[in-house]
Amino acid sequence: MKKASMVIFILLLLTGCWDQMQLRDLKLVDMASIDLDEESGNIVLQYIVTSLNGAGQGGGKSSSEITELKGPSLVEAVYESENVGRGPFLGVNTRIYAISKSFASHDPISKLNFILTAPYSAINSPVVVVDGNISKNLKMTVKNKKEFTNQLYEFVSSLEKNGIMSNVSLMKFIQSKKDPLEDLALPLLKQSNSDLELNGALLFRQGTNTGEKLDKEQVRLVMLLLGRDQGKQRLTGHMSENEEGRIYSVYVKKSDSKITVHPEKNGMPKVNVKVRLKLIVFEAGEQVQWLNAEQTKRLEKQLSKHLEDQAAETIETLQKANCDLLGIGKQLKAYHPNIWKSLKWRKDYPRLSIKPNFDVKILNPDTE
Repeated sequence: MKKASMVIFILLLLTGCWDQMQLRDLKLVDMASIDLDEESGNIVLQYIVTSLNGAGQGGGKSSSEITELKGPSLVEAVYESENVGRGPFLGVNTRIYAISKSFASHDPISKLNFILTAPYSAINSPVVVVDGNISKNLKMTVKNKKEFTNQLYEFVSSLEKNGIMSNVSLMKFIQSKKDPLEDLALPLLKQSNSDLELNGALLFRQGTNTGEKLDKEQVRLVMLLLGRDQGKQRLTGHMSENEEGRIYSVYVKKSDSKITVHPEKNGMPKVNVKVRLKLIVFEAGEQVQWLNAEQTKRLEKQLSKHLEDQAAETIETLQKANCDLLGIGKQLKAYHPNIWKSLKWRKDYPRLSIKPNFDVKILNPDTE
């Protein structure tokens, strides 16, 4: 009896790992935005902080508010926070980092570098670039739209999930500065009323903004050139000038790519990017109509030519930015060491002959 009483007493002392006061004080940073005030040169740091009100046993109501900090550097802005003891971004729960286009244009990594060694920081969260005055627009957006941060996080996550483009974590973005072959593209968002939408991608060479961007169509082409799409790209539109009034819907079922290098005795090597696409195509209208054999053959040629032209323009933009987003330099260094040694990479990459080649096969959904 005495033992049973002792066990019950101990269990009473062990009920729950949180108390009510801890829950009331808990602050969760949904998002951290970083802007640059070009007039003063100060960094403008904004936290969107979610607090738990009416905390009880496993429950409570959340509310969000913006905390704005300013300073001549990001570190000094961070250390104005009353919660500095809990880490620069108030814990590992920060879900997304949004940097303004202005901040991204002024050596952003040198200002962000300290986060890798700061305690409790979320370094695996994605980074996006927002066009315009992010600090001003964010206040208005959060005020009018309570679920903004959650919707933004789901939208950014869906970019990679739906095969639109790859997200880049804060850690990868910072570490890219020290890797001479690590070039990246960050999603570029723009404000549209109270929402943010994808406006392309900003190109970075070793963490430095190249000043060039890809539009939304070029972002899609990069994913195809990398062979990373697995049935999530969708396209609807007029595919042929000779078939006026006909609109086709195209679904990419599978994509894979291969980079091959052809050495030249006199001059630069030639690079070929071979992309194999398996598509499902149907004519959109009042009723879904699958293509016959003649239409399929004709459309395969038209799509191959259409995609090759778009891909060539995309590659031209990448070379103009001196941004090797396709990883050609890594291929040369790994599989063609002699050619690699003969090149001065950053000088020679923009002059390389890079040719895209698309092999399009339209599948019959009834048989394949």
